[in-house]
Amino acid sequence: MSVQSLIEAAHLTAAPQPFDWEQAEEHLGMRLPTDYRELVNAGGAGLWFNDLRLYSPGDSVKFRDLMESNGVFEDLLFFWEEDPEFRPADLPDDARLIAWASTGHGERLFWRVDADSPSAAYPIYIENGDGTEWERFDMSTTDFLLGVLRGDVTSRFFSDIFMHTDQVFRPYAQ
Repeated sequence: MSVQSLIEAAHLTAAPQPFDWEQAEEHLGMRLPTDYRELVNAGGAGLWFNDLRLYSPGDSVKFRDLMESNGVFEDLLFFWEEDPEFRPADLPDDARLIAWASTGHGERLFWRVDADSPSAAYPIYIENGDGTEWERFDMSTTDFLLGVLRGDVTSRFFSDIFMHTDQVFRPYAQ
C-alpha cells in the first residue's frame, strides 16, 4: 500500500491534533481522497523531496492551506476567460481543480474533481507555474508521491536541481 510505504520512508509522526476532515470537505465541496487524508493524519503535511509542499486544511501559512484551494481555481477561471487556450483541453466545463500541493517555483498540483467521480479516482494535474502548460497523471495522491520517490513518476515541470528524493520529508515546523 502506497500510504504505508510513504509513512515508513518519511518516518512520519502523527499530527498532534486530528484534522477536521468533515469541515474541510464541506468547505471545499468535495470528498477528499482517503489516501491523502491518511497521509496527512500520519504527519505528512510538509515538504516532500525538499521541494514539494503538501497542503493541509487550516495551515497557518495561507498558501499551504488546503482550504484556500477554491480561490486558486477561481483565479484560474479568470485567467482562462482572457486566455482560454491555456485551459487543459480535457478539463470538462463542470469539473474543478483543487490545489493540494506546490513547489517552491510555482508549479501546482491539483485534483480534477468531477461531480460524479469517486475521490479515489481524481486525476492529478500539474501546471507549469504560470498556468500555460499542463500534465495529467491518472493515479492516486500517494501513488504519485511514491512514484516520484522511486523515480517511476516524473514531471517535465519539476526541476532536478531542487527536487531531491534523498530528503524524503521534512515537517513544516523544522
